[in-house]
Amino acid sequence: MAISKLGARLRAHDWTAAVIELVIVVAGILIALQASNWNQDRQDRARAASDYRRLHDSLVTDGETMDAVSSFWHQVSGYGRAAMANADDGTLVAGSHWRTLLAWYQASQLMPFELEDTTFVEMRDRGDLVLVADEKLRTRLAEYYHLTQTGTIRSNILWHDPVYRQQIRGITPWAVQQYIWEHFFRQLGGIRQELIDCPAPVSETEAAAVLDTYRHADGLLPNLRYWMATLKVSELVLVDARRSRDAMAREIDAARSR
Repeated sequence: MAISKLGARLRAHDWTAAVIELVIVVAGILIALQASNWNQDRQDRARAASDYRRLHDSLVTDGETMDAVSSFWHQVSGYGRAAMANADDGTLVAGSHWRTLLAWYQASQLMPFELEDTTFVEMRDRGDLVLVADEKLRTRLAEYYHLTQTGTIRSNILWHDPVYRQQIRGITPWAVQQYIWEHFFRQLGGIRQELIDCPAPVSETEAAAVLDTYRHADGLLPNLRYWMATLKVSELVLVDARRSRDAMAREIDAARSR
């Protein structure tokens, strides 16, 4: 309507009225653009608030997972040290051949670690990382999530498949393995596991025979040492990841409160 009036003023050479109509048209356009910008800003703020909340929830989950994985790896490393001591000088766990056999076997247990990166990946794929106003925080988020399988080679440290695991399970009698899985292991949900204690399924003499097989198996001890070294490096990576997680959780909390 305003544009048609402007055309009519121009045809009638009514310049004053034409200028007024032009101002009205331009003002209308500017108001419409500003309203659109306000609406877009409102949507961006709402989306950013939701993403911050989801990122924070992901980091909370990561912290809980890190605690569980760290505790489990520490337990597995303890079994590994006991097995290496038995290989080196014949030391028995609590003077028991069975408990020492169990240490060799439980040293092969795994709990893979992966960051909860769903929100970050969605934001990256939508181009919404720009909604994180702090450029340094965006960079730290990207570096943090490089620990996942979608990121750097460090993910290979955190998702293990040691040769030792394959070898020890290939030479341990199946009846013993079945008993261990039924009585010495509990799945807690998701990746979480628990290694528990139970009475021996075999005699000390039978357990001693299995230990002798372990000690004479070609490459088993070197593979165990390599696996323990890998697990140690993984623990160091996890400590660094935990520091990053804690720092970003604080920064995201601060961003949410602004």
